[in-house]
Amino acid sequence: MTSADTTGLVPVTITGVEVKPDDGPGRGERFFILLEAAADGDSRRLRIGVGDAEATALALGTQGHVFPRPMTYQFMASLVAAAGSAVRSVRITRLADGIFYAQVMLRGGTLVDARPSDAINLAAATGAPVFVAADLLEARAEPREPAG
Repeated sequence: MTSADTTGLVPVTITGVEVKPDDGPGRGERFFILLEAAADGDSRRLRIGVGDAEATALALGTQGHVFPRPMTYQFMASLVAAAGSAVRSVRITRLADGIFYAQVMLRGGTLVDARPSDAINLAAATGAPVFVAADLLEARAEPREPAG
């Protein structure tokens, strides 16, 4: 697959952040980024566990909250732009040992490894499209909950 090739990738939409009780030892809360397949009629959803800071940043960013100074992901986007590049897309590529992996594609096709939480936040800050590997979405997707 060439870096610009999207074969084997499914476009998704960032639909929000979810908080659920954690049944683990700490019994706190777990945070998830929700990605939904973008194609009409495709009702698959992928839930990726993230830290509370990354979840909060995404929730505030997608709600259009404006900060007096750039936050981490706006700063990252500014650095990429200042270096003469741009975020072309974000790809959630695989799952290994319970850990999701991602890549950020820059203008020119360079792929940079990233945590999905950082890559998705960067996509939200820049408006870049997000893709999920088709085999990953097939294996880990769950149906969307009905609206309403």
